[in-house]
Amino acid sequence: MAEQEAPAIEPTPGEKERGPDGGAEQNTQRDLHEELSEQKRQSRISAQNLDALYADTVIGGDDIGGASHRATDGGTVNAAGRDQYFFGVTAEDRAVFTVAVSAREVGVIRRCHVPTKSYGELLARLDSEHVLLLRGERRAGQPTTALAALARWSGDDGRLAWLQMSGNPLHLAPGDLREATGYLLQVGDDATWNGRPDQMLGHLRRTAERARARVVVLASPEFPEHDWAVDHEPPPMDQIFVNWLAHELHEGGEAHPQEWASKTAADELVRETLAGYRCPRKARELALRVARGLLEDRSLDEILDSLPEQRRRKAQDLLAVETPRRARCFMIASAVLRGAPSAVVAAQTVKLATLIEEELARQTTIEQPPQPHVWEQLSDWLGFAEITLLSPRRGGDGQVVDFPDPSMAGTVLRVVWEEQPTIHEPLLTWLGELTEDKDPGVQMRAAQAIGLLATYDFPAIQRRFLSAWCQSERYLTHELAAWTLGSAAKDPDLTARVFECLGRWARGSRKEQSVVIRALGSWLGAYWVDEALRALATIAKTNARAFPQRVALSIAQIHQLGSNRASHRSGVGDVPDNTRRIIAALAQWSAQSDLPGLTSAAALAFVRMLAPPEGAKVLDLAADPGAAVDLVALWRHILDLAVTKDTGAALTPEAWSVLGDWLATWETDAGVRGVLSEVLTRPPVDVRAPLLFHLRLWHRTGEIDAGLAGRLAELVEGS
Repeated sequence: MAEQEAPAIEPTPGEKERGPDGGAEQNTQRDLHEELSEQKRQSRISAQNLDALYADTVIGGDDIGGASHRATDGGTVNAAGRDQYFFGVTAEDRAVFTVAVSAREVGVIRRCHVPTKSYGELLARLDSEHVLLLRGERRAGQPTTALAALARWSGDDGRLAWLQMSGNPLHLAPGDLREATGYLLQVGDDATWNGRPDQMLGHLRRTAERARARVVVLASPEFPEHDWAVDHEPPPMDQIFVNWLAHELHEGGEAHPQEWASKTAADELVRETLAGYRCPRKARELALRVARGLLEDRSLDEILDSLPEQRRRKAQDLLAVETPRRARCFMIASAVLRGAPSAVVAAQTVKLATLIEEELARQTTIEQPPQPHVWEQLSDWLGFAEITLLSPRRGGDGQVVDFPDPSMAGTVLRVVWEEQPTIHEPLLTWLGELTEDKDPGVQMRAAQAIGLLATYDFPAIQRRFLSAWCQSERYLTHELAAWTLGSAAKDPDLTARVFECLGRWARGSRKEQSVVIRALGSWLGAYWVDEALRALATIAKTNARAFPQRVALSIAQIHQLGSNRASHRSGVGDVPDNTRRIIAALAQWSAQSDLPGLTSAAALAFVRMLAPPEGAKVLDLAADPGAAVDLVALWRHILDLAVTKDTGAALTPEAWSVLGDWLATWETDAGVRGVLSEVLTRPPVDVRAPLLFHLRLWHRTGEIDAGLAGRLAELVEGS
């Protein structure tokens, strides 16, 4: 069920409606815990909304080879169809990137790959040929076929990688490749390759021969004919389904996964569904959905009834012309504003209907008789649209609108956009007006809906909304741009394009950088944490006065979300990998005293990370010797900054408060004891008096006993 209260999305503490250069990032008044609590609530509502909008979207690329991969040289390659973008590493840093394919992914490829004629030909020719072309349609599973062949050729799961060249391919040298390693190279459609393919491929072969490596070049069917080309043959959808379903059931602990998968694939509706698919990722996604449902003890019929295809057919029926126009508008408004009060949705329904009626009037010369709408009833709209009203959590808040199946929200918007081109203009106008609403929850939902529409025409959305928002002096428009980009990136085909935009803006104006900071303080930053930290550091370095507070908020948000690719895949440890990575980065930032923006951001971010309840994740790191060194450096940094620097006013109360929380665990936590012993031993002179004062205060308030207060005072005084 959708969160029923709109998120209290406000400026940075103390922030006014000013531009990013207006000192809007400073504040001493707002309570840190209130701020973090609101931030968490906003994240929860945002996640619920995105889940509903993108329930029909396949996450993970065409196949196992089409997802995102960590670059060994730094950064991440995001493969979306045939587009690739390296976020976190610029072209000036390195002309050639190698992106290792993890052993885990190779193992999955071995188990789930379906051999085809093109796979067999690749495998046979790799024995003697160093470079081959695999030509095929986009989303047809080329990466998986190529990786499977290269894995079989190499015999070593640790010797597969993507190859990305940011400049002229002729600059590739043997030293850029590893011996006995198989590489995938995805070529673009520009003149660099299409204008002189023989020269490019010839240089690539000579380089691979000298390195004793193999390269499979992935190209479109339009790539010029060549002797080294193998035409890609997509694998049968039913076999993809069986292999992936068996794999997922095995991972879920099922005793007879292959038998269960084969039996499921024989179901008539499953076969009918698979027959309508043309790309492997759809068959894979069906297998994942079915496996998840079966492992939850749901029946196959129940699982199939909840498929995106079924929701789409239902949405088409509900939006049919027989349904009154305003009931259809109510359905669209509910899809965008699900979880909002019914009065808000009803009012916005009328606004949308009016815009559509005005547009239809412009499109026809036939005079339409006036239609009375004054006495239309909400109950009629609810009945036509099959939408429910939910009771409020508090009396007087008003009932809220939602779909029985929240996933229907995204399906409705997709069907409307794909099948009703005549209302594109009024729909975009209406969404634009919603982004100016006084309710921040409405603003966020509208921006995320615009992000969904960007998956159909990103340049159009960029021209109409993003370009204006990122050039505005108003902080709100930067939030709108960030929400829109965060939404669009949920579609794997748009992820690379969004990161390209963020990478460009990170090196742009302060207004553009303001958008980047906000966009990375979301699931994007939590999922691509290393890249986010690099981008945020770059911005903080160059904007010492404007952005430390906002950068710190984004880092706290990334920490709060507490997830990344490693933890998603392995589920290891109580401390998310993000926490350790962030602490290591902040320790490096704090040491760069010649960059005040970076040191201020490090201190402000660390204080926010220490605040409960997420602060427990940082406290647990004290037991890690490697992390303990960084924690000591950061504690010294925030205490020093809190009492001696101009920016200290923004964090002084919280710094002492979290120190008191840590000291409360002195007797029971050896890790904390070790870290704070170093921090409190003969600190800088300016810090000693405030430390001694707080030790006496905590003794008087009973937070620490007299014996501990005395021992700590001795450490501080060096006696």
